[in-house]
Amino acid sequence: MMDIFAQLQRVFGFSSFRNNQEDIVEAILAGRDVFAVMPTGGGKSLCYQLPASLLSGGCIVISPLISLMKDQVDAAIAIGLDAAYLNSTLTQSKQQEVMAKMQRGGYQLLYLSPERLALPGFLQRLKQSPFAFLAVDEAHCISEWGHDFRPDYLALSRIREEFPHLPLAAFTATATEKVQEDITRRLHLSEPLLVRASFDRPNLFYQVVPRQQVNKQIAEAIREHKGEAGIVYRLSRNDVEKTAAYLSARGITALPYHAGLEAGERQSNQEAFNRDEVQVIVATVAFGMGIDKSNVRFVIHGDLPKNLESYYQETGRAGRDNEPAHCLLFYSRGDFFRLRPFIEQLQDQQEREFGLQQLRRMMAFAEQPKCRRRAVLAYFDEEYGQENCGACDICVHGIEEINGTIDAQKVMSAIYRTDQRFGVGHIVDIVYGAKSKRIVSLGHDQIKTYGVGRKEGKGHWRSVIDALLAQGLLRAEGGEYPLLKLTAAGEEVLFGKKDFIHHAILGPEKAVGQEDSHDQDLFSRLQLLRREMADAEGVPPYVLFSDRSLREMCCRYPENEAEFLAVSGVGQVKLSQYGAAFLAVIRDYLAEHPEIEKGPQAAAEEKEKQAGPKRLSSSDTLTETFVLAQEGLGVEEIAARRGLKPITIAGHLEQIFQQGENGLDILCFVEPDLLEELCAQFAAHGMARLKPVVESMGGRADYDLARIVRGYLEGTDTPLSFLPG
Repeated sequence: MMDIFAQLQRVFGFSSFRNNQEDIVEAILAGRDVFAVMPTGGGKSLCYQLPASLLSGGCIVISPLISLMKDQVDAAIAIGLDAAYLNSTLTQSKQQEVMAKMQRGGYQLLYLSPERLALPGFLQRLKQSPFAFLAVDEAHCISEWGHDFRPDYLALSRIREEFPHLPLAAFTATATEKVQEDITRRLHLSEPLLVRASFDRPNLFYQVVPRQQVNKQIAEAIREHKGEAGIVYRLSRNDVEKTAAYLSARGITALPYHAGLEAGERQSNQEAFNRDEVQVIVATVAFGMGIDKSNVRFVIHGDLPKNLESYYQETGRAGRDNEPAHCLLFYSRGDFFRLRPFIEQLQDQQEREFGLQQLRRMMAFAEQPKCRRRAVLAYFDEEYGQENCGACDICVHGIEEINGTIDAQKVMSAIYRTDQRFGVGHIVDIVYGAKSKRIVSLGHDQIKTYGVGRKEGKGHWRSVIDALLAQGLLRAEGGEYPLLKLTAAGEEVLFGKKDFIHHAILGPEKAVGQEDSHDQDLFSRLQLLRREMADAEGVPPYVLFSDRSLREMCCRYPENEAEFLAVSGVGQVKLSQYGAAFLAVIRDYLAEHPEIEKGPQAAAEEKEKQAGPKRLSSSDTLTETFVLAQEGLGVEEIAARRGLKPITIAGHLEQIFQQGENGLDILCFVEPDLLEELCAQFAAHGMARLKPVVESMGGRADYDLARIVRGYLEGTDTPLSFLPG
């Protein structure tokens, strides 16, 4: 009997499964088909990665997100899995190399795009390869009723025919009951384990704010998330470029991401975001974005998504680490008229009607004073049982009923007195009292309602018009620039026969998350270390450790390997590769802050509390590196001998040198003239960051060498005393 719990801890660093994961893993190991709908952040990748690590032959993963494959493979390799991807971004020789290893059964995980299956001869080579099961990720793409249907995915309906005896597991983060039935039918799943996890993401806070000066509003919202990563969605490529430029001009590091960019620039921008080199990525909602970044703390929509399924998918990219995240939508009813033409271009009448129905449902989500979470879950046929979700603007701040009859009459009077021949912008200008040429030339500065609402501001009057439209007291007629018309119900309000009652959200427009109780100073240091080590390895920082793992380190303050291994997300491979460097930073921090008392859980695990940084002990992985270094072996030789990466050995040596008197000679690792130059660069740039030091060396020193020299400088008072002259 396979011990899946031992594997879960040893490889993935988790002490328990999340909801539904254990059932799915056991079904795959038993050879059953699986169809699982699990929300983003629910841990669906572990459901096929863990069985792949146990079964001979591993797993073929079919995924449409080519831009995401490298990150997925990097993350799998980081925990010790033998993984690769096969897509058009690889050279021909590399593709042949991967396929040769595939046919030998050399991978535990191999990611393929659906297009790959249609290439001549590929299916035959796949049939000759020994693997244990197939996983289809983003399975909603096979359904014409899914939000991101892709014709290439229809070829997957042949998978069952080609591999009749292999288990097939299909996963998606978004699927209504109708889409679920369609996927199961198209993939010919045989009596599958059906898992329909809750779509509720309790860590996400939903908020809707009237859109006024949207770029200014976006910038203000981002400033509330200082130092935190986020995604901003805009409707058009032009909007993306303008918003990215606006944010950059105001000191917010932001890059654009849309289909109009060259593939190389798009990939470069995404990698910069993944590696925390920029805070914000600004993207079109229409472009499928492969983002697996776990520490996205906010998602901002500057425009209305076309349906709730797209909105859920896009906001789902926040808080994948299950930490609190903010989902903010800036809304104006004008979005309907921007989105409607795209839907009306659809050839099929049924699709057009369905698209308009979905758009109106999305508008209702933004306009109606009802729990946002309840509305999202209802879309996926899930009933939310609680009265108050505690994590949306409606439930947290509450709403108040407002009698807006007088404001409504001011607006409708302006519409009535201008013969109902103008749109929102012109009517707002009249009520506000704008001195535009058009208003003066038309004589609209002479009507009775001109300027009656100057003190409230234009944004207020746009909100009033939106509320009147939402309640059917006004209607908008026309295409791109619709005209405002009074309805019969609206005339009753205008002439005083009926009141206009609407709702407003009470309280501050600010997300409420969990109380931040981790040590922020230590968190910043660990973030910096994670960034440097990730840069050196050429992978995104979250591949090393998630923000959630870092926060736990900043609450538990682990000081030895056993304590570090108890942190969520830390398995044996990550302990070996990164533990020494992270433990060194934590120990140094505790030495600087003797007033810190470790929490009860960490204290119970601690075998021996020491006043200063921990020295080498016979049980330490540092000791093995230390002994080999004393024998005169270099970094590469030690790494090869121990089966670790050079960057890990460099981290060990950095910590050994930091401890001062140790019997090692720094000149065994660096030539005297190069050491002198590195010392000068550290003096110029400081010890906190390696990147500026390495870059200043012009290729003459890498991160590993810089790390070792930094450790030496931190462990001696007279670093240059042995040098001649």
